[in-house]
Amino acid sequence: MTKMKKLLIATSLLYSLNSFDNSLFAQTPKPKLNVVVDTVQIKEKFDYAKKLLDLEKEAGFDVKSSHYQTLDSLVNKLGKNIYFGGVDEDSKRTQVVNNLEIIDLTLKKDNFIYKDNTDLLFCEALKTKNLNSFHFLVLYLEVASKKNFTIEPIKVGEHFFINYALDSLNFIKWETTFGVEQSENLYKKLAKNNKKIKDLTKDGFLSIEYRTIGFFLNKNKQSKKSIEYLDKAIEINPTDPITYKYLGDSYGVLGDNNNSLGNYEMAINLDPSFTQAYVCRGNLFCKKNKLEKALNDYNKAIELNPENPEFYKIRGDISSLIYKKTENLQSEERKPKQAQKDYEKALELILKKWKHY
Repeated sequence: MTKMKKLLIATSLLYSLNSFDNSLFAQTPKPKLNVVVDTVQIKEKFDYAKKLLDLEKEAGFDVKSSHYQTLDSLVNKLGKNIYFGGVDEDSKRTQVVNNLEIIDLTLKKDNFIYKDNTDLLFCEALKTKNLNSFHFLVLYLEVASKKNFTIEPIKVGEHFFINYALDSLNFIKWETTFGVEQSENLYKKLAKNNKKIKDLTKDGFLSIEYRTIGFFLNKNKQSKKSIEYLDKAIEINPTDPITYKYLGDSYGVLGDNNNSLGNYEMAINLDPSFTQAYVCRGNLFCKKNKLEKALNDYNKAIELNPENPEFYKIRGDISSLIYKKTENLQSEERKPKQAQKDYEKALELILKKWKHY
């Protein structure tokens, strides 16, 4: 997929996201917030968790029959004691919260814990019992599908929540990762501070998995194959900056610097606060000997993340390289003052980090 084609797709989708029609999902009334939060309602049964294992197996990862057995056993446990019997509004609400707590407590009893890592294969998560936010959501969706109740997934950046609709006006907002109900004020705060609140359709769900598979294929030195999966993710969701960043990584491994650079630029255009995209583009500029551009990218990376010592160290190296190209090599000043400041700042941050151990 060419850079121009991706850009045209991304641009058009920004204007037409709300018109997307998916036969598996239908729009439901929204919670009354000061901002618009798009959600979707699960209308038909779909084996979300099993689908992740199927896709990972098809991609060549070590998915065994034991993974499916573990999943079936876990989902049966999670849904075993779920019950719906309330009549009045208060009893219905109590019952819903109880059901959601049962799912959370069952996961904790089985020693499943939260791991703050966007890139985790589901087969490995089941094996290690370390689940990221997406995997917690997937298990809730799996139980909802099996037990015939409705939840609405909400994607906030790379984190996931659910709404449980009691009726058209009343919602229970549930944090699947920690197993607690959250107030509407928290959602308002998240919406205010994070503009990346999006709906999660069935296709959107698949795009996240394609992206994860692509990441790991590249990590496993299967970069050509990883690009196939990352392109699938972009066809579904052309406005995801992380996928473009991963595409840049994969093309870089193959030595295709032009496509690598183009994808890093797409990631930055879609998310101007994407620190790692600036870092990767800066490294590529260094490789192409475009040191001033590399310096600008590391300036931005430091602006976005001023506590990372590595950024200062690399910026110091870039400043030194620029100095050697432009100044008399016989000068008594072997390194420019800015480079020395960056090295000192890097050391300061490293020592500061070790003080906490």
